[in-house]
Amino acid sequence: MTGSVNSHTAGGAQQHEGVKETVESIFVALILAFIFRAFIVEAFVIPTGSMAPTLYGAHGTIVCSNCGTEFAYGVRDLADNRNVRLVRSNAVAICPNCSHVNSGLAINDEARNPESGDRILVLKWPLDIGGPGFSPSRWDVTVFKDPADGVTNFIKRLAGLPNEVLTILDGDVYTVPTEDLSEQTIAELEEIRHEKYELRTGKRRGLLRTTSKEATEELNQKLRIVRKTEEAQEELWRVVYDNDYPPQNRRPNQPIWKVYRGNTSGWDVSTRRIEFKDNGLEADHIVLADKPVDASISYNIYGRNVPAVQDQRVRLVFTPKTQDAEVRIKLEKLGRQFWASVSASGTVALFDSKSEPNDQSPAMIEKQLQPFPIDRSVQVTFENVDYVLTLKVGDKEVLTSSGDEKDKAYYAPNIAALRKPSTRRSAPPPRIFGHRGSFELTHLVVDRDQYYYHTHNSSALALSWGPPGGWASPGHPILLRDKEYFMLGDNTAASKDSRLWDVWGPHLEPRGEEFQLGTVPEDQIIGKAFFVYWPSPQRLPWLSSLKIGLIPDVGRMRWIR
Repeated sequence: MTGSVNSHTAGGAQQHEGVKETVESIFVALILAFIFRAFIVEAFVIPTGSMAPTLYGAHGTIVCSNCGTEFAYGVRDLADNRNVRLVRSNAVAICPNCSHVNSGLAINDEARNPESGDRILVLKWPLDIGGPGFSPSRWDVTVFKDPADGVTNFIKRLAGLPNEVLTILDGDVYTVPTEDLSEQTIAELEEIRHEKYELRTGKRRGLLRTTSKEATEELNQKLRIVRKTEEAQEELWRVVYDNDYPPQNRRPNQPIWKVYRGNTSGWDVSTRRIEFKDNGLEADHIVLADKPVDASISYNIYGRNVPAVQDQRVRLVFTPKTQDAEVRIKLEKLGRQFWASVSASGTVALFDSKSEPNDQSPAMIEKQLQPFPIDRSVQVTFENVDYVLTLKVGDKEVLTSSGDEKDKAYYAPNIAALRKPSTRRSAPPPRIFGHRGSFELTHLVVDRDQYYYHTHNSSALALSWGPPGGWASPGHPILLRDKEYFMLGDNTAASKDSRLWDVWGPHLEPRGEEFQLGTVPEDQIIGKAFFVYWPSPQRLPWLSSLKIGLIPDVGRMRWIR
């Protein structure tokens, strides 16, 4: 009897201890989860298309009915109560590849339930630690608090760092460290920043002044283009035309590789496999026709005036059919014509010439590689981006231009000329020349670079005193002080970012002049976005009545660059 009682008591104690340990384990797990979320990694959802196509907000997806290219278009999430423009019922989605107007599709957000935005993971702990090596880095995709309210989470690409002067010219970011500028120029920029504060608070009337001639001249001499990291640059290339997806029923306004010399040419562009056979004609080439190279993004279905983009890349697979086969790719920027030459003999070269180089033309830079075997395909890439020419053969960079003025391969921007209003209506398209021999080209793709720009619409900023183009426009460089950052959205035409911020929230008002419009204070930065862990889920066709997706699009899970 006693043993039975003792046994029951021991079992009850063990059961009590087991329940206690379980509760403690759950409690500890919740604490650890809270700590993990608060200080290490947190999940966020992308609400809008300001970072498209790098990251999607609420959107629909279409497969172009003419070329088969799949692409996303932005819509308003119906659960988002903010004043965001609705997609009209008669809106059209224009294919980014073949320019086909995919009309007749129910793409308005009332008739077609939008897919949710990408869900991402954000790394927070480096900022919590702080100090050298743990500060935010340029070109990181960054999450921070909206300066307008301090509550909404924004996501943009970090473009400007503390203690530098930043401006945007012809789609590129230019900076100079404040320590490299004269005391006079720094003092003037500080005065302009102070005027900006007084205009913001109503202590001053009028318009924000531009920099003086003297300060502008110094900036012209010292500003340097900020080149993107290799990872960010690869993310920021945008496809202009992929010849693997040609329009099946081509209309006059749709892209085509057009033969320059018509029926007398050695080119055959009738299929995806483009052929060239030398017939002795000089300057025999093909050109990408009927497709503007501009800053448009198909995600924006409203249609906007966008500038031409002259930073371009051509990718192709070169298959020599004769040992003397030689292909040349021409890219043009601001009147300068650059050529990349690749020969089956292994000779590769870059030229800066107003006409096609001949065998006696001096090269900017050249190199001898191992000859390419006949009928052996090799990937060739020629790019002109951020004032750097690069030729790649296979996955290796074989030639690149130089930033050294003493080098014959020197190539750099003229900042004073870039400040002048552009009258360019289009960008010269790429051209491909058959110099000699016979060869085939496959997987031919033209890309263009990311292009940040300012609209010159006077209503770009709601502030009557603000610069028409916004902060960091050519006439209004922005001085970034300690712990101030400048953010840009990848979808420039549809991103209200540092260029256009004209509202400040109550959480920033007490800081007074310490807060500057167009910047993000360091303590408002949450962290770096690094992974899309849950792209928009797929809906099941046989459950069309179900308004949510169930199957994650695993193929779009990816690292964020």
